[in-house]
Amino acid sequence: MTQSHSHATAPRKRAGKSSGNNENGARHESEVRSESDVKTERTPNSSTRMAVAGPAGPVAMAIAISFLTSSILSGSMLHVGPQYLEPLYGNVLPQVGFLHGVAASAILGGIVGVSYWRHMLGAAGPASVDTRTGRALAAAFNTAALLTSLAPIRASFVLRYSGRMGPVWGPTLTHCVLAYPVFAAVGFVTAVAAARMSHVQGARLRQAAVFAAYVLAAALAAWVAQLRAPWQHGCHGLLTAAAYMALSGLLVELLVGLHERAGALAARAPGVRPAAAAAARPAALRFAPAVATAVFVLTSLLGDARCTTRGAVSATAKYHVLMREESVTGWVTVADEHARGLRLLRSGHSIIGGHWNSTQESIFGVFYYADAVRLVRGAPQAGERALQIGLGIGVSARSLHEQHVRVDVVEIDPAVHRAAVDFFGLPPALNAVHLRDARGFIDEAPAGTYDYVVHDVFTGGSVPAPLFSREAVAQLRRIMRPAGVLAMNYVGVPSDARVLAHVAATLRTAFAHVRLFGEFAAADDAGAPLSRKAQMDSVVNMMFFASNRPIVFKKLAADGRSIRGAMLAGMLHNEISLRRLPTDGVQPLTDRWNPLTQWQVGTAVEHWHTMRRLFPEEYWLAY
Repeated sequence: MTQSHSHATAPRKRAGKSSGNNENGARHESEVRSESDVKTERTPNSSTRMAVAGPAGPVAMAIAISFLTSSILSGSMLHVGPQYLEPLYGNVLPQVGFLHGVAASAILGGIVGVSYWRHMLGAAGPASVDTRTGRALAAAFNTAALLTSLAPIRASFVLRYSGRMGPVWGPTLTHCVLAYPVFAAVGFVTAVAAARMSHVQGARLRQAAVFAAYVLAAALAAWVAQLRAPWQHGCHGLLTAAAYMALSGLLVELLVGLHERAGALAARAPGVRPAAAAAARPAALRFAPAVATAVFVLTSLLGDARCTTRGAVSATAKYHVLMREESVTGWVTVADEHARGLRLLRSGHSIIGGHWNSTQESIFGVFYYADAVRLVRGAPQAGERALQIGLGIGVSARSLHEQHVRVDVVEIDPAVHRAAVDFFGLPPALNAVHLRDARGFIDEAPAGTYDYVVHDVFTGGSVPAPLFSREAVAQLRRIMRPAGVLAMNYVGVPSDARVLAHVAATLRTAFAHVRLFGEFAAADDAGAPLSRKAQMDSVVNMMFFASNRPIVFKKLAADGRSIRGAMLAGMLHNEISLRRLPTDGVQPLTDRWNPLTQWQVGTAVEHWHTMRRLFPEEYWLAY
């Protein structure tokens, strides 16, 4: 009789003595595996070395569930993590260092998983390896599910201090509350599952190869899931991940219970029934994490405003929120500020438009620069057509429409279009409105259609790089008429000559003439006059004009009666010379080489500070 049999028979002899011994016997029997799963070898020192076969059926299913769950969760959280922070940090800063943090969290979880595996092998015999593997996987999923279901509550506390933490440390610390624990759990699960799959008879090299192959397959599956993951609301994404982890933990628990029961039935003596009482209590406890997760998920859905995709209007002493909706570009809100008489359109951590309630004029004068496309000498005066890419509150589209220009609008976010129509007076009777991605539209639009193109796609601290590539500019030129004029808004620092030189070089690949103008503040927040150097070192709105005919504007007399007239009259005094830009190492941006997003990190930090100076933390938290 082998050693494994001697261990199995001892509890059976004691099983009938008392009900207490019945429970102990059942617990021991549940960890005993059939003889086919365990081999014993006698060493010269009479010690026993056991080589475990592949995981039993239920545990193999548990590992498969863990693989699938980890992949889907990783792919989803790679999107949801930064997205949840976007309303308070923009769309650039939450991405900075995020992948490094994800990798560090997963590696840390993997180290803990490998350490647990080694400790488990040292503390338990091979007969209980499958049972303990399953329990470890279930515990990891249950813990991560509970933490993630509470993430909106914890995040709401952390995000209150976004202004104090700043644009660099704030996203990192918030990720530690939201996303990184999930990736640590994924790393732990992957390491434990890989260790179990590789713990079979064979050379050490073969075991290492199996371990590495499993880890690489899990990483590849997570990357594919990230590419295929559909867009979802930020809070809903977190709570869905929590529910999915809780369900996976419950399924793994049930499979482990099935494996334990099968082992107990195989090991018990004929005529002896397993102790039902010993199995009933753990079975009830298996549902506890899932039930707790469900309670926390429902609490967040019903009680956290960030978990409602649309919200009712609300009011404070300073702000009256008229609309709030989470859409494809982030949280879109419309709010009135009582003190200054403003109405603001916000997308994430960016003000994409606003007007003075008294005059309905734009609070950002640079948007009136786009009207200068009709002031270029030689511009047609009848039958004109214009394309507006990026709507905002519709300043340019409405102005051109009122000048009897047929205007087509391309806007990716339906919520922004609704806000512009419902709260900012955008005429609903424009020539056409296309709610879709702008790059796809300009790639498909017919050639020679537009006299003017107004290109304004800045939001959240950055511009979408694919709309600033040589290929995109070539398509813009294609859909314009021969004498057409392009007005392209760019937000950045005028003294950042490197970025401006590359954007200008990109425009020159399709247009013979390019000019640049900025909207400069005359004074700082305290009212002190700003020097030219201070103006050039600040984040400002700039407008590129590009055409294949010389860009010579008709002169306008100063008009102090309207913001539009004043901006157009003063525009020529705010030109930024492109002749002083560097040429060495400057090349056009392309779809394959476009470092614009990386170059804008500094701009995103400065833009964050600018937004916080313009509007208090109370406003940014009201979404």
